[in-house]
Amino acid sequence: MSFESLIESLMAKLRLMVGRCVISASRYKNGELLADIELVAGERRRNVEFLQQFGFSSRPKGDVEGVALFIGGSRDNGVVISTRGECPDLKEGEVRVHSPFGTSITLKNDGSIEFLTNSNKFRFVGDVEATGDFKALCDGTFVTLTGHIHKTGMGPTDPPQPGM
Repeated sequence: MSFESLIESLMAKLRLMVGRCVISASRYKNGELLADIELVAGERRRNVEFLQQFGFSSRPKGDVEGVALFIGGSRDNGVVISTRGECPDLKEGEVRVHSPFGTSITLKNDGSIEFLTNSNKFRFVGDVEATGDFKALCDGTFVTLTGHIHKTGMGPTDPPQPGM
């Protein structure tokens, strides 16, 4: 084998190690997230392991662009390591967790947290604790605490008084 053919063989494997892909489907199998991907020139791979950052989990919906690595240049030994999720309105330093259904949580660069949902509902499981001012800005139906009382061993409490 000539030196040139050895180098060309090595270069071919290197070119196969990293590739852009489109994830067309995903599924969980035995607790592992697997993806079906399409690479350049219509090359398809099924059941490619999909690795994600610790603390962040997602499952792609529809055709999602990504990056796949192929260990040793073998297209039979691949892992998807990244997907594209663009948020062009983010300011420098901001972080967003979002779904394709219009729900998002944004850690803003001013220190605030913005929750957006297309259903206008938030569900909290467990106790909710707030410190500081709490303002409820309502556009229609709202809940009032007027007349809100608690049962105690000494009888019911008085309803809240404005400004108290």
